[in-house]
Amino acid sequence: MNPYYTSVGDLQNQGINDEILNNTGYWKNTTSVYGPLWNIIAEFLVKFSFGSVTIALFIFKAASLLIHVLNSYLMYKITKSRKYMLLYALNPLVLIELLSNVHNDIYLILFILLALYFLVRKKNIYFTILFLALSVSIKYSSALLVPFILIYCFKDKKVPKRILLCTISGLGIIAIVVLFYLRYYEDYTVFTNMLAQGNKYSQSILAFLMKKTNKNIFNLVNSMAIPVFIGVYITSVSIVLFKKKILLKELMREYNFIMLIFIFVVLTTFQKWYVLWLLPTIIWQNKKMRNFILYLTITAIIPSIGYFLVQGDPFMVGISYSIKMLILSAICVLVFDNISKIKKIKRRTKYESNFVR
Repeated sequence: MNPYYTSVGDLQNQGINDEILNNTGYWKNTTSVYGPLWNIIAEFLVKFSFGSVTIALFIFKAASLLIHVLNSYLMYKITKSRKYMLLYALNPLVLIELLSNVHNDIYLILFILLALYFLVRKKNIYFTILFLALSVSIKYSSALLVPFILIYCFKDKKVPKRILLCTISGLGIIAIVVLFYLRYYEDYTVFTNMLAQGNKYSQSILAFLMKKTNKNIFNLVNSMAIPVFIGVYITSVSIVLFKKKILLKELMREYNFIMLIFIFVVLTTFQKWYVLWLLPTIIWQNKKMRNFILYLTITAIIPSIGYFLVQGDPFMVGISYSIKMLILSAICVLVFDNISKIKKIKRRTKYESNFVR
């Protein structure tokens, strides 16, 4: 059935039921919130299960493992560094959420890495644009990266031509995404299903404000979050668009800052594996931000550890764990950065004392 117009609740109302359908709970009445390419991939993988949930689960996990190996290899090809490859390949959050829990974010990361590979190593604009379109067709969050990559693609052009080429390329990406949607199209709502998550509040800063603050305060912040974010995003893109000298490092740092705001401030439903969206561009961040992202991935596994140890999720009690992750990661950066500075001072002092002698 069409996943953009049929929910699990609809199937149950038709008398269709099994163990899997009974465990959807929170998302029971929600249609697909993913891009069309993900639904096509899922449909393709399921065809080899012969109707067996066990075989289907094995296929999805096996596919995720293959993609994980490819992603790790791409990290190496882009960075030419084994360190960055291992930071991704052995990251506990990646292993738990993308491999064990088979979240489709692994495909999002795949297409972003492919786009960056063809941008940085192959200098091929056409494949870069194609893989950007494929990433958006998995999950819409990667659309935030598109303008920054397109600006870099045409950085050597004069501003008017740069704007024109970015616009044409952007329309090309939209056309590719719409092409995938045609398989499921019945009416315009097929394009708006992604907004369904905006009506749910879980573990985000906005969810915390909804529970802990005055209703008027929450309504004010909630109504301002998206308009303010859009204003910040357009301003950020506009500034780099008109720059004479455009560096990929600066663009990726700007995008990284935007994505952090989007994940932790704008999204109403926060999931810990969302921080993995930051990994493909981590190589261009400064040391503090790079460490902050890595600490985010480490603090994000605390709920998983709690679940295995006490069969519950103590990290979710009280303040939303998105806020806890931010606080703990910031503390880690401050503590280890100061430890590093103290060690440098001691080494310098020791060297100077030896020199005086």
